[in-house]
Amino acid sequence: MRHLRRAIVLGAAAAVCAVTAASAQTSLRAVWGSGPNDVWAVGGSGSALHFTGQAWTEVPYGMPLPGAATVVWGSAPNNVFVGGEGGVILQWDGRTWTRMTVPIDRDIVALSGRSATEVYALTQSYTDREAPTLLRWNGRAWTAAPLSMPFRANGVAVAGASVVVAGFAMNDPTPSERRTAGVLARRSAAGWLMAGWNGRAVTDRVIAGAGWTAVEAAGIVTLLTGERDDGERVLALSRGAAPFAALPAVPGARIGASFLGSDGVPVALLGESGLARWAGMRWVVVGPGAAGGVAGANAQAMAQAAAQDPMAFAATAAAWGDLGNTRAAWGSATDFHAVTESGRVIRVQASEARIVYDPACLNPQMAALNPVCRGLQPPTGASGQPPIRRPLPMPSIRTKPPVRP
Repeated sequence: MRHLRRAIVLGAAAAVCAVTAASAQTSLRAVWGSGPNDVWAVGGSGSALHFTGQAWTEVPYGMPLPGAATVVWGSAPNNVFVGGEGGVILQWDGRTWTRMTVPIDRDIVALSGRSATEVYALTQSYTDREAPTLLRWNGRAWTAAPLSMPFRANGVAVAGASVVVAGFAMNDPTPSERRTAGVLARRSAAGWLMAGWNGRAVTDRVIAGAGWTAVEAAGIVTLLTGERDDGERVLALSRGAAPFAALPAVPGARIGASFLGSDGVPVALLGESGLARWAGMRWVVVGPGAAGGVAGANAQAMAQAAAQDPMAFAATAAAWGDLGNTRAAWGSATDFHAVTESGRVIRVQASEARIVYDPACLNPQMAALNPVCRGLQPPTGASGQPPIRRPLPMPSIRTKPPVRP
């Protein structure tokens, strides 16, 4: 039964991919919102996508950028920051984008903040011997200061009263052995405190146990997302001043991506198997692979749903399947938007997932054949016409997750 259920989901998803893969040319890398009716998604060099509660709108930057936009964060609907390759930071004031003066030209790999006058942007170092740089916006100007040791930094978050930066370094326990060692830098009044690998020794085995690709904070909860040398996805959680503890694997499923909900609940995205929410002591799985999921608890129910409305079932299966390719997500654990490698935006509410934006639907001929496009309103540009789609540059090699030796 389980194998049949998997085959039905994969078959429906494959039918959608067959008509979307050739036409999807865009990519999205980050998403943020001030609320469910004010959501921004970025990834290109020409414009951002904005959801107003009614429709997705393409908002041009109005200026050429040297590379792709990679991160987005804001303190309010009229104070949104977008960072990108080449040290570009743009600010949205509710009406237009303005390019800000930044004292460094390194790629911006993460954005976070506490208020309109306390915003942080993390820039990547070019080599393993250079320390990453943290930029701070005080409401008037950006200032830059390097961290205290070289490592590959990938995420920044405001966790309580602290600012934390997560990443990894390469550790050589023996002359013939090379391992990835996680690094967590926490700013204090005395400077940066390093946990995990501090440049000389391992100070925390949980933090040192993976190369961290992201750090997120919500209230007193901080979540680290990373990968071990064997390719296994690793999540580590801390509440308040408590040490980080590794979360267990999701039984019977592989975590494709993860994020921390605005309500402080970790969410693991499992692709065709659905998603899992951390309930404090265990993972609770919802979606196609769980009872109460989108098509029921067994293959017979899923087959019946597919027979009743094949197009709707194919679109739903595509949404769940693509969740495993999520690059970033924003929202609460029960209502969030996720952006995927295929350029889609998927909205998950409770145990239902649906595609709310797909670049393939910008092509009228392909949209007519694509079940995903049924019921979708294509995003419009400033003139009200379908936006001009431009291919995006390839991701910078300096912002990719750690490469396992």
